[in-house]
Amino acid sequence: MPQGYVFGHLTGMPLYHWQHPLSYILLTCFCYGLIAAVLARHFAGLSRRSRVLWTGITALLTVVASSPMGGMLWHYHDMQAGYFPSFWRSRMVEYGVSWGLAAGWAIVGLSVPYNVLGLLVCYWLTSWGSRWFHPPQSVV
Repeated sequence: MPQGYVFGHLTGMPLYHWQHPLSYILLTCFCYGLIAAVLARHFAGLSRRSRVLWTGITALLTVVASSPMGGMLWHYHDMQAGYFPSFWRSRMVEYGVSWGLAAGWAIVGLSVPYNVLGLLVCYWLTSWGSRWFHPPQSVV
């Protein structure tokens, strides 16, 4: 990012994703992997144009699935930085899910050009993985 800052710096948020990048990256990759695995059989039989469309749909579903958990993770890291209230689990779920759904889209919007690169990787990975369901037919 410009001047070495990450996305939350623009809004004044604590930069937990800078301190714990792997947990946020792995969370998104895990959600993508589950969604892509479910859609792989469908993806395998599509034309290239349809695959591009389904890559976008998979990316949108990944944002919807990972944002609430990312929000909960952010709240967990926030409590680690300060203190854990007696009702920390319910706070993490309640605020984490709602704030994650609200901020997840902003983070995606601020992630250009990284999310474009991510879409290209998603297209390639899903195309490669879908071959396990429908291997190329050899002409005899």
